[in-house]
Amino acid sequence: MNGEELLSLYQQGNKDFSRADLSQIQIIQVELVNIDLSRTELDWANFSGTNLTRVNFNRANLTNARLIKANLAEANLDSADLTGADLSWANLESASLARVDLSDANLSQSFFRDANLSDADLSNANLTRANLAGANLTRANLSNADLTGVDLSGADLSRADLSEANLSNTNLAYASLNRADLSGCSLRQSNLEQAILQGANLRSANLRSAVLAGAVLKDTSRSNSSLATISQLSLANSQPGNKIDLCSANLTGAKLQGVNLQNANLRFALLFKTNLEKVNLQNASLVDVYMRGANLRGANLKNSVLSGINWKGTVMPDGTIHP
Repeated sequence: MNGEELLSLYQQGNKDFSRADLSQIQIIQVELVNIDLSRTELDWANFSGTNLTRVNFNRANLTNARLIKANLAEANLDSADLTGADLSWANLESASLARVDLSDANLSQSFFRDANLSDADLSNANLTRANLAGANLTRANLSNADLTGVDLSGADLSRADLSEANLSNTNLAYASLNRADLSGCSLRQSNLEQAILQGANLRSANLRSAVLAGAVLKDTSRSNSSLATISQLSLANSQPGNKIDLCSANLTGAKLQGVNLQNANLRFALLFKTNLEKVNLQNASLVDVYMRGANLRGANLKNSVLSGINWKGTVMPDGTIHP
């Protein structure tokens, strides 16, 4: 069946094309609202510019398909295979994409506001400047994905795999990253204001110039809390005035040169061999902190609360080494 035949049948009222073989079909800039293409073979198909509102692509094979600027609002793409597909500039607002395979797909400038992408595979996908505000990405695989400039404000990324992903200039304000894997990812100049990071793995992540104002790295609602692992992250040049809660955080080996941690809560934090050179810790709370081997050369500790600290081997603000 070719595109003209499908359109003719659709215009006659036939909307059920499930389980058909429509590989390489070309249907561009037409109306196909509410069509059923579930379990259909659509590899290398071209639906660019087509209105596919509320289409049923459940379990369809759309590998290498072209859906550039297609309207897929409220579409059902659950468990569909879109490996290598091009959905740049596509509208997927409120679409359901649970367990979808979008690995290696081009999703640049696409619109996923309030979409369901739980358990989706987005590994190695290009999501640059996409809008995923409020999207459900729980347990999604975003490893090695390019998320530069993406709007993820209010998104749920709980337990998502973001290892080695590029999240530079990304808006993660009010996002939930509970127990997410952010190891080795770049969060340079990202906005993590009020983000939930309890139990997140940020090992070797780069947060240079990131905004962490009000970010939560510890579950304060229970005594047996999950702590963020932030070993070896880079957090240089944090925005001035941030009040960061790093209570009980693991900052072993972290590179925090020049960071503004004024008023920060670092109670019970692990700062073993952490580089805090020229850090502003004015009015910060440093109670029961393990700071052995840390570097505080040139740091500002004015009016900070210092109690129960293990200073052994620490380079003090004046350059002397604590015995």
